[in-house]
Amino acid sequence: MHPQRTAIHPRELLYPSNLLTISRLLLLPVTLTYLSRPERQRTALACLALTMLTDAVDGPLARWRGEVSPLGELLDPIADKLVLDSTALVLSRTRGFPWAVTWLLIFRDVGIVLAAFVVFSRRDRITSAQSSGKLTTLALTAATFCYIADGPRSGRPALWLAMIPFGLSFVQYGARFIRLMRGQ
Repeated sequence: MHPQRTAIHPRELLYPSNLLTISRLLLLPVTLTYLSRPERQRTALACLALTMLTDAVDGPLARWRGEVSPLGELLDPIADKLVLDSTALVLSRTRGFPWAVTWLLIFRDVGIVLAAFVVFSRRDRITSAQSSGKLTTLALTAATFCYIADGPRSGRPALWLAMIPFGLSFVQYGARFIRLMRGQ
């Protein structure tokens, strides 16, 4: 990894990729409202699909336009975690998504955010996502779609498959944190 500039400039708010990330955060309350209503299953699926589409597009767009920014590197993973964690909470409450997985997901994400703040405060750099973290986001998104569309019948097998990159991400993020704290 290389050190990155850490100053966030107001103009970064206008980068299309960052606007997509901000729109993901703004779509979240609407998505959660529809997720809470079983009779609005299709609308919930459409909202979540739109929300996650912004996640699929923002990073490549930032790289293509040469607008990778500290603001984007900070907002994007936070938006991902808020979307997945809050979606898991609502699905646990309404559609049989396992509470144990929801709490593990929240535990992992709080740990990642806290570790990132420690790294930033000690090494003055914003750390980027690991490949297993991106795969976990994709796999958990697929599992949440299955839970919304079909409940535990198809959701549970998709969720158990998502636990493979999820577990790997625990290990990768932990190992990277240790390396960064040792100065490697």
